Amino acid sequence: MSVVLDDQRTEWVHQYRHDHPWAELWTRGLRRGPHSMETQERVFRMAEQLARRGIDRTDLFVALEEADRCVALSTDPHGASEAGYHLISTLVPLGPQSLIICADADEDEPELRAHGFDPVAFDGHDPAAYAWVMFELSARADADRHSRWRRCAPQAFDTPTAMGLARL
Repeated sequence: MSVVLDDQRTEWVHQYRHDHPWAELWTRGLRRGPHSMETQERVFRMAEQLARRGIDRTDLFVALEEADRCVALSTDPHGASEAGYHLISTLVPLGPQSLIICADADEDEPELRAHGFDPVAFDGHDPAAYAWVMFELSARADADRHSRWRRCAPQAFDTPTAMGLARL
């Protein structure tokens, strides 16, 4: 299931590529073609969040190109997962209990939701999509822990409710 971006979001992605030459180079992709518009938007928003943390956008896009190089000739999603994890974990710390990545089809999404999970679907062959989902899930877990701390509602263990659902 592919996400169709509205005109405003698509225009934002095009403008971002225009404003950031390293982003434009990365979007062309070294693998089977350019990165999806959905992945571009997610990665560009992540780049802005990382920039607010003091991480240079160029460092991110260079790391993304390197991850693409690592999996350029492979169709194995495990390689994309490893490359995505390596690139994002070198830039930011990830919460250890915040990540559950399921390589499965979109039809499992309603069942996961029925069990209390919030699956986030992404391209399971793109290391950039893995990097984004790991970053996103870690941020969600941090926000959830902070929210529970503020409500004084500690739990014996953290069970992530958000999970990445790789589209293969």
